[in-house]
Amino acid sequence: MSLTFTDILFILVILFVVVLGIIYYLKTQRNKEITELEERKEAMMSVSVADQLFTLKNMDLAGQTKRKYESLVASWQTMTNFKFTEIEAALVGAEQYTEQMNLGRAKRALDEAREMLDETESAVYELHEELTALLELPETNHERHEGFLDRYNKARKNVMNHSFDYGPAIETLEKNLQYMELNFTRYNEVTTEGDHIEAEAMLDQIETEISTLEDILEKIPKMYEKIKDDYEDALDDLKDGYQQMLDQHFNFENHHVIEDIDEIREKLNEAKSEIKNADLADAQILMDKSQREINALYEYLESEIQAKDYVNKHLNQLKAQIEAVMEHNRYAGIEVDRIAQSYLLHENEVDQINELTDQISAEHRKYIDLDNSLVERDAVYSNVAEMIRKIGQRLSDIDEKQQAIIARLGELNKREKEAKSNLDLYELDMRNMKRRLEKQHLPGLPESYYSKFYNVTDQIEFLSQQLNRVRIDMNEIEQIADKLENDLSELEETTEQIVDASALTEYMIQHSNRFRYDVPEMDRAIRDAEHYFYDEFRYPEALNVIEKVLRRVDPDGPTQVRRMYHQEKQSRL
Repeated sequence: MSLTFTDILFILVILFVVVLGIIYYLKTQRNKEITELEERKEAMMSVSVADQLFTLKNMDLAGQTKRKYESLVASWQTMTNFKFTEIEAALVGAEQYTEQMNLGRAKRALDEAREMLDETESAVYELHEELTALLELPETNHERHEGFLDRYNKARKNVMNHSFDYGPAIETLEKNLQYMELNFTRYNEVTTEGDHIEAEAMLDQIETEISTLEDILEKIPKMYEKIKDDYEDALDDLKDGYQQMLDQHFNFENHHVIEDIDEIREKLNEAKSEIKNADLADAQILMDKSQREINALYEYLESEIQAKDYVNKHLNQLKAQIEAVMEHNRYAGIEVDRIAQSYLLHENEVDQINELTDQISAEHRKYIDLDNSLVERDAVYSNVAEMIRKIGQRLSDIDEKQQAIIARLGELNKREKEAKSNLDLYELDMRNMKRRLEKQHLPGLPESYYSKFYNVTDQIEFLSQQLNRVRIDMNEIEQIADKLENDLSELEETTEQIVDASALTEYMIQHSNRFRYDVPEMDRAIRDAEHYFYDEFRYPEALNVIEKVLRRVDPDGPTQVRRMYHQEKQSRL
């Protein structure tokens, strides 16, 4: 499709209109941005910095305050002489570029003006805040001064009216009040001179001093009271209690309670001296240490009292325990002698009992020494209590060893009865095996079987001889019995094989006779099996020969024979 001249002209007109629209829009946006920045500039320049500086200029300033004022003036002059001019120039340039339709350069000029305006605007408002604070500083200082002066007067009145509560520290407190009064005087001087920043620093110092003084005034009476009513009274109580315990014949070995009490009193005197100088932190450290040492003394004396109660309650129990263990040991000795007459002992039980006897004697001597020390009133109860616990524990250990020996020896008779009972079972098993073989009416038995049979018979006889000795060795008897059981188990297995093989061979031959005259191989198998069975007594080989050939002739035959045999066997059992 070809375009006509009219169409092309129409398209060009449309494009021209669109371009004009875009240019108009961008120009409008630039003008809008210029207006916004002009408004921000005017708002910034309308901040009353110049009025604030004029007010400060007419005030009598000195020292740090005057130097601060001069620094702020220099900052303002830099802004008005340079920053404001640069911002104005950038905005004028942006306006001119916009009118010239140079929109790209106009945008760059606007960005530059906006960046300078952001920076200068922040500096102007910060300067305004500093000037505001500086102008308000005299009034702020005055209000703080009045509040601190009121607190100072209350503190001074408290010191004067309650001097008794502060004891020797009153002199230090009065000096602190004098120093604070000098600081108030110095504050008035620098304020009159016009150095309000220096005056503010003086007020900060006064605030710290008066807060410290108030804290001291609150704590000193409580600390004096705690030393007197808690710590010193506790020391008197400890001293009285210690003397009462001495009167009751307590002994304290290397602990010097009175010397410890005197050392604590010395620490408390040092704490009072620190309080007098208003060094409350050091005083508190000494008081805390004194409290820990007082608590330790209480715990020590209390532990001795508790130890005495323990000794009084457990000394007779320990005596009874010693007597009981002695009696158990006497019984154990008798048992060992009695059992040793019937059995060989392998763990030196006699020596063990003798050793336990020596240990009991040693513990008994320790008990006697403890009892004598208590009678002579030269014992330290905590040491005695600890010895009672140790002796009691050792006696318990000895008693456990005694019981273990008796229990172990008591098993010997039980083991003997079990061995004799098993011997009867072995003999019964042998008779049953012999009876089973006789029921089979076998033509004979192989020599290997007779060898096993007579070997087990001899072992049973030897076991019976060992059990009939005056003193028997159960360890040896049980070793013999273990080997006998293994050999008897093998003999029973061999007997079972012979019985099963012989019976199955006869059944297999009976079943095979129907094929004997039709199958020559079967006839030979029967004759071979009968040779093994009747001539050589090799019953498993006989069964193997006949079963192998029967399975080839009649595959289901061996299985039927075996099933019938085991059913009959199960019925007999």
